[in-house]
Amino acid sequence: MSFAVQEQLLFDLLFDRDLRERFGREPMAALTAYDLDESERQDFSVIRHDALELDATMRVGLILSQFCRAFPLTFSIVSSLNGGLGLLRSLIDTQTMRTPPLERVTTFGIRLKEKLSGMDVELAREKELAISILEAELGMAWTGAALKAKVLKGNAVLPGQVALEPDWLTRPVGLAPFVSAAIIPDTYQQLKKALCPHMGAELWRHLNRTPLTQAQRQQVLQLSNPRILVARAEVSHVSRCEPTVEHRTVELSEGFAPLLQHVDGAGSVSDILTQLGAAGAPESLLDGVQAGFRQLLDNGMLTQG
Repeated sequence: MSFAVQEQLLFDLLFDRDLRERFGREPMAALTAYDLDESERQDFSVIRHDALELDATMRVGLILSQFCRAFPLTFSIVSSLNGGLGLLRSLIDTQTMRTPPLERVTTFGIRLKEKLSGMDVELAREKELAISILEAELGMAWTGAALKAKVLKGNAVLPGQVALEPDWLTRPVGLAPFVSAAIIPDTYQQLKKALCPHMGAELWRHLNRTPLTQAQRQQVLQLSNPRILVARAEVSHVSRCEPTVEHRTVELSEGFAPLLQHVDGAGSVSDILTQLGAAGAPESLLDGVQAGFRQLLDNGMLTQG
């Protein structure tokens, strides 16, 4: 008797809709691909299809209520699309669920991005902005998972804030670990206020009852206050099972984005200011750039050599 094969079959029945539907029509034929003996096939053949379907539906809902914590803005936007909620459910399948637990949320997000990129949305600009929001949330999901993996291996993690040295302007700066950056159409708080009447699992339940309307989606995606969202994953609670991770965020004007490309661990803030000054940037802009880098350093988004 192979418990491993039985576990694999039960897993597939829960997360492979095609297999589950075939099992409902012809149970014995659906089991032929699995190395089961006669008694094991008989055990599976008496499973009620309606009970199996209910179990699968409940599991998918519970998983999505957890994934919604990582993608609240995206889930709300997708709920407004034709078949959007069905799309989210379809991605809780064997491909997503066979990935290691810490990688499932990011695998789901990457696959969702691929699906959205191929969808017909009335306005191309809307799709572009929706994907930019997903990329911001996906970046935070990825850094959060990477931080959890490091903590679970017993590695030390840098503190979220560091004291600035007096010569911070002239010291080389680099991007700190577990930091992501993405441009979003408005402040993250404003987007959450417009898109998320609830958070966490309650948001998923709300969207199932009351999906975002097309008009609401269009109104939000017409916002024009683009910001670059910089986020750093931090451990807020350590347990023996899995650490809890939150994100510290800093939001800067969209024009700051190209400057982050020069943060490579070799140059300093002073170097960047000098280059901008030589290009004719006014003093007010230079002051704003310096203040932006100071804010990133104060919040542990950057490292100094």
